[in-house]
Amino acid sequence: MASNVRVLGQAFALSLVLVSSGAVAQSGDKLLRVDWASPEISRFVADKATNPPVSVGSADEVKLSKLKLPVLGFDVPPQIVSNSFAAETRPRLARKIIMDEANPVWYQIVDRYGDLTITVEADLRVQHDLPANTPIYGPASQGAAAEPQISVFDDRSEVGMEGAIAEYTVYKFPDIPYTVKIECSAVTKQQCRDLQTIGGDRALLRLISARPQ
Repeated sequence: MASNVRVLGQAFALSLVLVSSGAVAQSGDKLLRVDWASPEISRFVADKATNPPVSVGSADEVKLSKLKLPVLGFDVPPQIVSNSFAAETRPRLARKIIMDEANPVWYQIVDRYGDLTITVEADLRVQHDLPANTPIYGPASQGAAAEPQISVFDDRSEVGMEGAIAEYTVYKFPDIPYTVKIECSAVTKQQCRDLQTIGGDRALLRLISARPQ
């Protein structure tokens, strides 16, 4: 993240450009394995008819169903949203789904609540191909139970920033990285520093689409 970013909206627009520019995968791309037999996925598929995700409309589901990986997202507004706005003034959710339908191995779900933006993204493409003799420290599998490290970027760490960004990554099914990024304006930046609330909201990150291959 550039240290001279002054407006979070500009940073967000730049991130979309960067994602889009690298979205086209080559035929030789190595992909992470998906554990479609995961009990969590099985429960989701079994319960979907009677308990469908409330935030996914029919048009969104048509798009998400093309993805070759399970889709995590926030089906209800996280607590950080409630803490940022009074109940009577909370902006309505505006959701954008970004993916490459020709090669649907990654996605980005962008949820906007006024000047607060929450992005969830995942990618099956292996980002780093290390030599076989590279030493690995710690468990080979990150595991869903691993406690994610929450990173916060604000004017205390990035010179010139007016707002703040909080980010963390969880690994599921079994080792797909799902990254959550919360972008706060100068008005709401204290919410991006509230690590306890952000950590608690992680429990609301749930499956919203999964089509076992």
